[in-house]
Amino acid sequence: MKGLLTITRKSIVLLLLTLFTACNTTDDIDAIFKGQTWYLTYIKTGSEQTNPKEGQLYSISFKNDKFEALMPNGTTIKGTWYADGSGNHTFYCKNIEKNGIIIGDPIAEKMYSIISNAKSYDGDTNWLQIKQDKNTYMQFYNR
Repeated sequence: MKGLLTITRKSIVLLLLTLFTACNTTDDIDAIFKGQTWYLTYIKTGSEQTNPKEGQLYSISFKNDKFEALMPNGTTIKGTWYADGSGNHTFYCKNIEKNGIIIGDPIAEKMYSIISNAKSYDGDTNWLQIKQDKNTYMQFYNR
């Protein structure tokens, strides 16, 4: 009987340790977004992939609840953002304003469209995808 009681105590302790050290399924939104500047790697729309030309930097920065995307010609897209690091990684932007010209720049046009229609994100502190849907997204890297 004493042996069974010892095994039970050990089992309970093991169970509690497992519960308290289980994987956290929530992303650290502050680490991924706040204070970060991300640089565009490519844009995926269906089976098409669009890459910036050599030397062209497209970026997006997140500060508190505001974002600013910067195009090589100085055009900006600004607004507010929201992300939820649990479950389906909800991400969206509101109050979107563009300052400058994006017409004629296919990357800027696609960035504006995806930002305006963003539904989710994927990534961590090294890479980030802002997604309109599973086949339409922008992928960024963190320098």
